[in-house]
Amino acid sequence: MSVPLNDIHRITPPTRPRTTAAKPRTTRHVAAATSRPARSAAVVAEGDIFDAALVALVESAGYDSVVVEPAQLVALRDPAAIVVRSAAMLGFVRRVPTLRSVKVIFVGNGVAGFEHIRVAPRAPGAEEALQRALASAAGPPTPQSAPALANRVRLTDRELEILETYTLGATLRQTSRIHSIAESTVREHYRRVARRYEEAGRPIGNKARLLVEFIADGWVHP
Repeated sequence: MSVPLNDIHRITPPTRPRTTAAKPRTTRHVAAATSRPARSAAVVAEGDIFDAALVALVESAGYDSVVVEPAQLVALRDPAAIVVRSAAMLGFVRRVPTLRSVKVIFVGNGVAGFEHIRVAPRAPGAEEALQRALASAAGPPTPQSAPALANRVRLTDRELEILETYTLGATLRQTSRIHSIAESTVREHYRRVARRYEEAGRPIGNKARLLVEFIADGWVHP
């Protein structure tokens, strides 16, 4: 089964009985199905910290996004696009009949013989290519709000240098060796920046969440 790159065909919800009591509820249901999902993209989970990072990247482009486990794909209803990062997850998507008309955005090296949009991580223009793919699938993005930009947490160059290494997958020990500092110094940078995010009303529970916030603020571009 292949996933075509043509326009997405939306599934029209079945019409409910025309009764006085049910009419207001039906109207709200249809409005939700035709507005919010039009800007939503499903990220198929790989089980690592980049799941949340990719969701944050999609959201920073102005689209709603959610992480979906492979087993949940059969229950997925009318997403604007599906974002995958590996051939295995692409295989899961291709085996779901209800997703045949949904555009697939492959963030990776691509799969030979499969016609899809390829976005290479860390390649020049990769972020712009992802934005174009999302716009093709879901239409124009939602404008970024001024309060979100005003709530950006500031970092020093050194803090960003160290914590970018740490949040992008390096262990505490690896980060300390790469930057020739003690592990306690890495911890101190993490605690200091996490405290800043907490004061801004954006609590950090772990380094995966910190990566999400870094992407949202434009500090990191995976």
